[in-house]
Amino acid sequence: MRKKLIILISILVLLILILALAGSWYFSSMVLYPKSRCRTEHYVYCKDPSEIPLEFENITLQTSDDVQLSGWYLPAENSDRTIVLVHGHGGSIHEGLRFAKTLHQAGFNLVAYNSRVLSQGDKALASMGYHERKDVSAAVDYALKEKKAGTVGILGFSMGAATAIMSMADDKRIQAGLFSSAYANFIDEMAEVGERDFGLSRSPILSLAIRMINIRGNMDLYEVIPERDIARISPRPVFIMHCDGDDYVDYSHAKRLYAAAADPKELWTVQCDRHEYIWNANPAKAEQVVTDFFSRNLK
Repeated sequence: MRKKLIILISILVLLILILALAGSWYFSSMVLYPKSRCRTEHYVYCKDPSEIPLEFENITLQTSDDVQLSGWYLPAENSDRTIVLVHGHGGSIHEGLRFAKTLHQAGFNLVAYNSRVLSQGDKALASMGYHERKDVSAAVDYALKEKKAGTVGILGFSMGAATAIMSMADDKRIQAGLFSSAYANFIDEMAEVGERDFGLSRSPILSLAIRMINIRGNMDLYEVIPERDIARISPRPVFIMHCDGDDYVDYSHAKRLYAAAADPKELWTVQCDRHEYIWNANPAKAEQVVTDFFSRNLK
């Protein structure tokens, strides 16, 4: 009887371990291999800048770790002010086009690109900003070296905003940053999503998933902490905007980022209940706010 009990317990433990590993593999794959689909109800423009219409060049960016990124350069007439647009997890190069026309009309050149996971497919994995910072550096290099930009700003969305914060903290060439719907700490965000959408606590599946992501993607998600890095940006100006009812990255992340940032800083709280729907909630106001910030801070 005792032997049978030991066998049953061993089988149960083995099944639990298999389920935990399978669940961890599934959740790690969701992070590493995001499904990207441009939806017009969200991104509005899903073709290329000629749809707006704006003239553009197809460009290729080369990162420091030899990843090639496909992108667009949208030149403004007689201007050396440039803004880099950084899309989010599961997003694409199209995400920033909602703001492109008004920024272009205000005299800003624009650099937009597909992040490494879109440009390279299985050869590169999404890392929630850990490796994508090299993508930002490649875009800034292109603006300054290839296009002779005088000043460079950055506009990031969701994961792209978190990436932009960390990049700007390390790269003093970026002179103004606007961050839309960013998370303050990715581990916290992952835990919140796991509990909200799947009923999971921080352990054991979540902890295993984080470990798997770190191993599979050669990264350290415990170092993706935008609220730590945003404090290092001052005295360069930052602007945070977030939906008060964001259904994916809770509004509390915006408050944490704003509290951690040093002056000069601004926070715009938008009445909307979808993640990264700030432009969609009030296009005219969103365009005015974004354009005014860069016009004041990129000379």
